[in-house]
Amino acid sequence: MPARRKPIRVMLIDCRPLVLMGLHDLINAKRPWMEVCGEATTYTRALDLADQLSPDVIFFSFFPDALDPLEVITGLARSAETKVLVLKGLYEAAPVAQAIELGARGIVLAEDPTESIVQAIIKVHRRDIGLDRAWAGGLSGYAASGHIPLKCNVEQEKQAQLTLRERELIRAIVGDPSAKYMSIAVRLGISEHTVHNHLSNIYHKLKLVNRVDLLMYALKHGLTNDDDDPPESSWVELDRTSHQDKTV
Repeated sequence: MPARRKPIRVMLIDCRPLVLMGLHDLINAKRPWMEVCGEATTYTRALDLADQLSPDVIFFSFFPDALDPLEVITGLARSAETKVLVLKGLYEAAPVAQAIELGARGIVLAEDPTESIVQAIIKVHRRDIGLDRAWAGGLSGYAASGHIPLKCNVEQEKQAQLTLRERELIRAIVGDPSAKYMSIAVRLGISEHTVHNHLSNIYHKLKLVNRVDLLMYALKHGLTNDDDDPPESSWVELDRTSHQDKTV
């Protein structure tokens, strides 16, 4: 009989009791796959607790504190076994590019569906450290120069899977990052449910986790140009057909 896999041990850092409670309930509801092993409401306590517990994943939020949050991220990310995920609200200003450069492994949007947050924990826990460092380096360069197109066969193969409608949705999201899904749906003439379906397909094809990941990826890889000419395929035709059926 195969041995049961150990749960992913998650530590939470946030000064807001309601946020801590919500994350605690969400993560512990996924036992035995993952569980909360500790919570900290100050950065000093977070550093001490991380040393004591050696968690697998740390949810990190930016908030006013005596310690510099970026220095705290550097300290938390020193352990190769611990992966730092930054939790950010859609309208919160946070130095996410610097956080990735200093060792954070990803960004989770607080407004994302709960299942997306759970998947972010799983993916960042399993992801190879070499791939993370390469991605962090690319994001660091992007933050410094504004835009760095990546000429990579792997990325081109992933992007070739995108349908015309999916590319249109990506441009709409990048054009107005703070827009609600309903607003995007009205602009594109589709339902909000269809927007979510397209986004799910986009995340799967590009190996992304959430909307913040998509924004960074699209800007970095030039998916915002209106003159994109994706290859024709049965997938594109199926997508167009399904849209026409809904609008008749």
